[in-house]
Amino acid sequence: MLNIMAALHRKSSWMHLLGQSLFVGIEIDDEELALFVERVDKDNNGVITFEEWRDFLLLYPHEATIENIYHYLERVCLVDIGEQTVIPEGISKHIHASRYLIAGAVAGATSRTVTAPLDRLKVVLQVQTTRARIMPVVRDIWKEGGFLGFFRGNGLNVMKVAPESAIRFYTYERLKSFIVNVKGGESKADVGILGRLFAGGTAGAVAQTAIYPMDLVKTRIQTFVCEGGRVPSLRTLSRDIWVQEGPRAFYRGLFPSLLGIIPYAGIDLAAYESLKDMSKKYILHDGEPGPLVQLGCGTVSGALGASCVYPLQVVRTRMQAQRHNADAAYKGMADVFRRTFQHEGLRGFYKGIFPNLLKVVPSASITYLVYESMKKRLNLE
Repeated sequence: MLNIMAALHRKSSWMHLLGQSLFVGIEIDDEELALFVERVDKDNNGVITFEEWRDFLLLYPHEATIENIYHYLERVCLVDIGEQTVIPEGISKHIHASRYLIAGAVAGATSRTVTAPLDRLKVVLQVQTTRARIMPVVRDIWKEGGFLGFFRGNGLNVMKVAPESAIRFYTYERLKSFIVNVKGGESKADVGILGRLFAGGTAGAVAQTAIYPMDLVKTRIQTFVCEGGRVPSLRTLSRDIWVQEGPRAFYRGLFPSLLGIIPYAGIDLAAYESLKDMSKKYILHDGEPGPLVQLGCGTVSGALGASCVYPLQVVRTRMQAQRHNADAAYKGMADVFRRTFQHEGLRGFYKGIFPNLLKVVPSASITYLVYESMKKRLNLE
């Protein structure tokens, strides 16, 4: 190796290296050798350092993509203890956690952007106390802001959903591992349906609590009645809520939200994984599910979870959209239930469910599809 490195240090010694390569059966001409040295010598100073040679060996023949760079940095963090190379426990946990957080964030942001118009339509329908019709609302949104009107609040939505999805998926995976260890199982497949329901519900509650203030501000922006076609900025609206309503206003509607998200997240995640396991066992015969199977499982699980808890979503949205100086303001969650049932009947609790299902079904499907894809790319189980 020292002879080869010395030969690489001197361009005049290329023929010597060429002779050595021929001796071991590798045929290479002057031009190929020059290209090889140029590729390894990144700073073009005629000297190949140890770091340049190491980087070349680690990265070759991979391209400089984000994924390959990520794996390269993992290798750089390895610590040599002599006979074997290991990752320190702290670094290993950090890398493992960051992978799940990245996968969940990308999945949530992608699905929410695709379904942003349906989310805006759903929120506007939910806050209406009179008879709600879809087409008039669509026309009003178009008249008010055109095509971009359907994406109002989506930037904040992505800011909210990306960390929410990241926290939810990461917490869910960690809780599954914890349950398996308590039960003495061998893998996450041994967690069981009750374990999945518990892990999914708890993960949903943790994620929802962490990002709830952003969810409330997003709802206010989506339901804001424009004056002169202008919508207040995130900073302005957040400041107004803080000054006029106090910090507790950012958590208005949190209780019904948690009552809804715990069963929703539990049913959604548990149903998805159970359906995926059933498809592997009965349809694919222990084969890995492809994109179509993942989309189908996400469709069923998302629709099932959303339908079960939709009345609580309506109550939460109405409490979030209510401003402190609103006429006949709601006094609490029970008051919302009572007045909604008194004036609108049972149908009032399901206003906007059609666009919600149109949003939830593709949103859940895309979320799980992207999440599974990211898990494979990041070498997660």
